[in-house]
Amino acid sequence: MGSVPVTIRVLTVLTAVLAGGAATAAEPAESLQIGMIQGMFRDVQPAMVQAMSKPLRDMIRKQTGLTGEVEICPDANALAEKMKAKRLHLGVYHGFEFAWLRKANPDLVPLVITVPPARKLQACVVVHRDSKAATVADLKDETVLVPRGTKAHCFLYLESLRAGLPSTTAKPQAKSTLTSEEALDAVINGDSAAALLDASAILGYKNLQPGAFQHLRVLAESPTFPPTVLAYTKGTIGDATVSKVRTLLTEASQNAAGRPLLMMWNVKGFEEIPADYEEHLARIAREFPEPKPVGVARTVGLTKPE
Repeated sequence: MGSVPVTIRVLTVLTAVLAGGAATAAEPAESLQIGMIQGMFRDVQPAMVQAMSKPLRDMIRKQTGLTGEVEICPDANALAEKMKAKRLHLGVYHGFEFAWLRKANPDLVPLVITVPPARKLQACVVVHRDSKAATVADLKDETVLVPRGTKAHCFLYLESLRAGLPSTTAKPQAKSTLTSEEALDAVINGDSAAALLDASAILGYKNLQPGAFQHLRVLAESPTFPPTVLAYTKGTIGDATVSKVRTLLTEASQNAAGRPLLMMWNVKGFEEIPADYEEHLARIAREFPEPKPVGVARTVGLTKPE
């Protein structure tokens, strides 16, 4: 289950948390329309996306009195526009997308962030220990293996490394049938020159196969990216609803409904917005500016939903 995108985990945990908070739901019924981005569902079948969004919608209605739907938007800009128009109340964004949107959408307010498995999001390009490559530019006419479930920030990082290089250098090779472990095995066995993974996948491999891990080397490592964020537009939902949802999410690990799913879906939980969050967003926006003029999903190398 480690390859399941964090956004699917968010849907599952949010459903359970809202269920666990049913006893505290006391404010009048209110519509709560939630938007998510198509690019977050890479390697996930549409039927699974629908299957995950329906329980969320039903639990919000039945357990909290908040009616609403989950809408999948084509990209982050489209989601932000619908939130600005008050057609959607909550939005789920990749952290770097949220950073891109801040200047044009000052009323977009972060509610909570997810806590990644390794407590940070960091992209890595991994090669064999004996590889002669010193930088990604040295991977001439070589491909970089991309296993299923690879997160969008990893694509963004690789594309930034390949900027200005020949198109045949470190070209990403998506393999939706391979797990992260199998991709690293392929590098060790010499079947691939390199692989692109999140740091948490590499840490998991190191813990499970410490001997094999000795044959790997991190060629390039990104700065930490801001994690997935749930946000709302100022003035579109009541303060009581904002407070309730924030509390339910941040206390997910402390209630019986939240803990099993946090463990099952490999999410440590949700936490309130840290004090240095705006600085982190600004730094990432500077280091990884939004490509223009194409849409977000395409610019981060997503040829199909994440």
